[in-house]
Amino acid sequence: MKSLLIGVLVLLASVAAALFALPDPGYVLIGYGKVSVETSLVVFIIVLLIGYLVLRTLAGLWRVPVRIRHWSGQRQLQRLSRRYDAAIIELVSGKLERAERQLGRLVDDPRVPLAACLSAAHAANRLGADVRRDRYLALALKRFPAAESAICLVQAELQLARNQLDQAQTTLAHLRTLMPHNRNSLRLQMQLYLGQQDWGSLRELLPELRRSEVLDHDQWQRLAVQVYRERIRELTSAQDVETLKTGWTQLPPPVRQEHALLALYIEQLVRLGEYDQAESLLREQLAEYWDDRLVYLYGELEGCDSTAQQATAEKWLVKHGKDAVLLLTLGKISLRNKLWGKARSYLEASIGIQPAAEAYRLLGDLLEQLGDPDAAAECYRKGLSLPAPVVESPVPAVAENPVLQAVKPDRIEMLGH
Repeated sequence: MKSLLIGVLVLLASVAAALFALPDPGYVLIGYGKVSVETSLVVFIIVLLIGYLVLRTLAGLWRVPVRIRHWSGQRQLQRLSRRYDAAIIELVSGKLERAERQLGRLVDDPRVPLAACLSAAHAANRLGADVRRDRYLALALKRFPAAESAICLVQAELQLARNQLDQAQTTLAHLRTLMPHNRNSLRLQMQLYLGQQDWGSLRELLPELRRSEVLDHDQWQRLAVQVYRERIRELTSAQDVETLKTGWTQLPPPVRQEHALLALYIEQLVRLGEYDQAESLLREQLAEYWDDRLVYLYGELEGCDSTAQQATAEKWLVKHGKDAVLLLTLGKISLRNKLWGKARSYLEASIGIQPAAEAYRLLGDLLEQLGDPDAAAECYRKGLSLPAPVVESPVPAVAENPVLQAVKPDRIEMLGH
């Protein structure tokens, strides 16, 4: 269609030129030395057009080999693309061995894209073929040196996936020189420290994680709680109370107000015999925020003035008279004060609201002491039938992945500033 249109246009142009030149064909004289050529203007123009077309034709013939090579190259690239697509389909389908075999053959061709080398490395990594994985990555770095940062990111991610922490640490150290504030680099650095349980390095990384928004608000808070919980556990290895207190005061104020961490600190104060300070902290905290873990701890303070404890805890009954943990705590304090009637009433009330193995055990011990072995045996039996005590530890176990597990910190918001 295009050729026909061009032909029609040329024909119309020729007719127009002939009609224009018919009254006066014009005159052209070309001379060089003793040679001269005379012709009409129309003939001269026609000769020029013919010469132009001949030159165009010769130029086209000259470029034929180049065009053939280009066409052949395009065909080969299309075949490579189809082979790469087929290999990726195998990879996505979970056929790792076939995918890696196909990708491994592809990466030997220097024309394949960077994605083919990285995909081959992913497949080899999932198969546990570390040597082949590293070969693919080295090949990618050799062919695409400008993409060194991206290749190092992939390498570190694959090493972490295989729990190769030492190798990942080396890769990430190099990556930080290339991309010191990159979000993906920070995320991988965080994963490395979690794998190594390097809580000190994670503490230093927390502000940067907050600024770069690698984690959302809740994830960052959970990580902060986990990191500082481990710091408190480091402090608990101290055998003198002054070291423990000094380390606690050096923590950020929002951390010291987080209830689970405060409970852990108080536990250690009790372990080191600082009952009065533990009681004071618990009383102040419970006046501000009611928490069952802290209430439970209050009942564990055996070295305090138990009479004053009893009076304080009984005041809490005004607002929390139906709290099973508070009633259990009062039962334990009453036992220490040898108020057998009160102890029995509090323990039975706690069991009536929420049965707990510990409450049944304490009540059984009391009944046995009061000379009622049958009732005591019944309490022991009921306590043993329960799957687990309601409150045995004031501090929940540490989540294996603190960023993904749900912990409820509510006062750590200012740590990143």
